[in-house]
Amino acid sequence: MTNPHIVKSYDLELQTLTSSVGAMGDFASVQFADAVQALLARDVVLAWRVIEQDRMVDALRRDLSASAATVIARRQPVANDLDEVLAELRIVEDLERIGDLAKNIARRATTIAGESVEAVPAEIAGKMRRLAALTAEQLRNAIDVYISRDADKAQEMDRDDDQIDALHAEIFADIIALMNASQPQVVSLVHLLFCAKNIERIADHATHIAEVAFQAASGQPQPRRIGSE
Repeated sequence: MTNPHIVKSYDLELQTLTSSVGAMGDFASVQFADAVQALLARDVVLAWRVIEQDRMVDALRRDLSASAATVIARRQPVANDLDEVLAELRIVEDLERIGDLAKNIARRATTIAGESVEAVPAEIAGKMRRLAALTAEQLRNAIDVYISRDADKAQEMDRDDDQIDALHAEIFADIIALMNASQPQVVSLVHLLFCAKNIERIADHATHIAEVAFQAASGQPQPRRIGSE
């Protein structure tokens, strides 16, 4: 929100929407961190907690979508105000997908934990932790640039995403090599492959949140670099 309105309750409604989306982002971040921890620690109890709490993410999405629709119906926002509310709706959808991906990681964590063989080889676990850490930072930064409307910082995140993509490709190659060398671990390794992909997709959603934040802050779509998807 850039300029105050004559009707102060309108400003309060917009501020509440922003704060609520930020809180949903914080919750999704915790879900993601817990899912990765459950995977690498073979913590079934934590994994099921992530799975069960996904309903809370869905409820937050429904509540925020309804609140945004109410603001549109009551205030009939135009120009920057309308862009802001629509941006929040798009970000909420990204956050719900991040929650879904965290739940998927947690579900696979329960399967991996039940395998009798070494679930996460040490050489993969370290890279998965690094991938998750980079992605968690990307998500935190995305929420920060949305809250602060920092267009310059939003642009930097597109470059950060390249590092995540490169590490994901490295993990993918490592897992495929292990699958070819160790038949008893194939089932766990297939699940790890999908978990790594889900982490990379969470980073993509974080980058999209930053792009939406950039557009909300600048009024312009974020320029894409040659070769970026």
